[in-house]
Amino acid sequence: MTLISMAVNNIKKNFKNYWTFFLSSTFSVFVLYLFISIVNNEDVKVKLGDMKSVIFIFIIAAFMIAAFSAFFIWYSNSFLIKSRKKEFATYMLLGMSKRQTVILNIIENLITIAFAFCSGIILGLIFNKFFIMLLYVMMRVTGDVSFQISLEALKFCSIVFGAMFIIISIHGSKLIYRDNLIDLLNSSKKAEKGLKVSHLTLIISILSIVFLGYGYYMAIRNLADNILLAPIVVLLVVIGTILFFTSFTSLIIYISKKNEKSLFKGTKLIYISQLYYRYKGNVGTLSVIAITTSVALCAAIFCFGFFNKVEGSSRNLRPFSIEYANGTNNTDKIFENTIKNHKEISVVYKDNMEFFKVKTKDFLLGSHEFLVLNESKFNEINSHEKSGIKTNLKNDKECYFFQLSNLVPNKNIIGKDVSLGVGGSDYNLKITDTDMKCFIAIDDSKPTFIVKDSVYSQIKSTISKENTYKVTGYMLNNDFLSENFIKDLKNVIPQETKLLTFYEHFAGSMKLMGILAFIGAFIGLIFVTATGSIIYFKMCMEASEDKNKFIILKNIGASKADITKAISKELMILFGVPFVVATINTFAASIPIGQIFAVNITKEFIIIILIYAVLYSIYYLITLKAYIKIVSN
Repeated sequence: MTLISMAVNNIKKNFKNYWTFFLSSTFSVFVLYLFISIVNNEDVKVKLGDMKSVIFIFIIAAFMIAAFSAFFIWYSNSFLIKSRKKEFATYMLLGMSKRQTVILNIIENLITIAFAFCSGIILGLIFNKFFIMLLYVMMRVTGDVSFQISLEALKFCSIVFGAMFIIISIHGSKLIYRDNLIDLLNSSKKAEKGLKVSHLTLIISILSIVFLGYGYYMAIRNLADNILLAPIVVLLVVIGTILFFTSFTSLIIYISKKNEKSLFKGTKLIYISQLYYRYKGNVGTLSVIAITTSVALCAAIFCFGFFNKVEGSSRNLRPFSIEYANGTNNTDKIFENTIKNHKEISVVYKDNMEFFKVKTKDFLLGSHEFLVLNESKFNEINSHEKSGIKTNLKNDKECYFFQLSNLVPNKNIIGKDVSLGVGGSDYNLKITDTDMKCFIAIDDSKPTFIVKDSVYSQIKSTISKENTYKVTGYMLNNDFLSENFIKDLKNVIPQETKLLTFYEHFAGSMKLMGILAFIGAFIGLIFVTATGSIIYFKMCMEASEDKNKFIILKNIGASKADITKAISKELMILFGVPFVVATINTFAASIPIGQIFAVNITKEFIIIILIYAVLYSIYYLITLKAYIKIVSN
């Protein structure tokens, strides 16, 4: 029998140990090929138009997938080699040299990765057109998609997975060469030492809660006001998560093991003892899974949260359907003549606004130039836009301030005095309220003071023409039917007129957020399949090593139901704790994300958490079934 035939037979006989590795690797190849083929697809490039820089996002995502796939394959291969050390030792006892054993392992790696690579590429070729059409749907664009074989994608995937094969082959060879025959034979018999707990463990456990708690506090209370705190928040949460698994959970397991009153109730003795002796070897795995799952959940919630909020976000940033600055009577006539040819839409409201440019004295709001608008016009505009904002200034000394400088409104300026300098006169006012809700397009906006009509009239009588800024805004009955009208209007309106439209902002945002949601979905699935597979590998390996323990338990009277119940509780902890920690981390991150971008993403948070919970539950049930099967044979 040749080494190749032995490798093929080994894979066939042990496919139950390889299938999750094969599945995750195949999915990684498929997504990697899909993303790079999209980058190089001519039809997609045409649809993106001026947004070709978005392609860069796909490239970054592809490299993220490649990096995570490399980590997963390395991790999984290490488990496979460790679980097969006794098998390799048996080959050597039967006459194989270490060199032949290493070559056998390399051939098995080659067959597995080559098979996964070919399967992933075939799936990529079959479903490439379908997923590009799905991307079009998410981007809200239409068009035909031709079948294309991307040589660049094939080349990229070949390089990535070729490099992975070389790296894991070298790593596997080192693991086999490092141990002598006796160590290889006894590798599965090496008992892991129980958890060691000291006063230092207690201190680190407290620190983990402090780090996590303070990280959450900063995220929820301060991050929206100061985005520069983000690296500190991330560092605190990551360190807190690692310390939580290395110390806090170890302390809980240790206390449970030492609490003899409750330890002997039901099956608790079995699964607590398993955790007590096995947890130390799982700490690194669980920490990595909790952190990577937190990242995946945050990315998915961000992408899908904003994908569902594109219309509201575009309406906030461009509240008028059509808007232009410093237009003339001729510009208005061009607009009216053009819209006559488009019966699918009509004008509901038209607002003419005249702003005054002013400067302030001793007023630190992050801008040197401000605008002034009268209260009645401001309330009229907000009434047309149905924003729910209405000012009620009681006297000439009060003003309302529309700000832009922060991510969220700075309420600390309420009650502050401000002096507006116009010509040679000063207008001393007090800010009674503030907000950041745009009432004209953010492209045209500047920090604006809303003043009483009488104050506005006084300023108007002294302001120079060059310090006057006019904006005309139209509200249409249906913005989503205005695409052709906007194209025609752009062809006839003077080039110096800056035309801003809701529909163009919405369409551009849909393309961007559709792409991000598309990428986020695939990256999330890769993280789930990979992390679920890692726990599966680890638990199956432990089940093989602990089989004799469960035989002894059966011999002393433990029923199959008791053993199944104990195993299910152990696996529930190992699957559940990282997911719960990741969920809490993500919840803390979702609050400032919603505050910064003024959107409510609670619904998306709940949906994505439930989807992840279902997927992890499937992996939990598969792992439980495999574990019980191994210890029952």
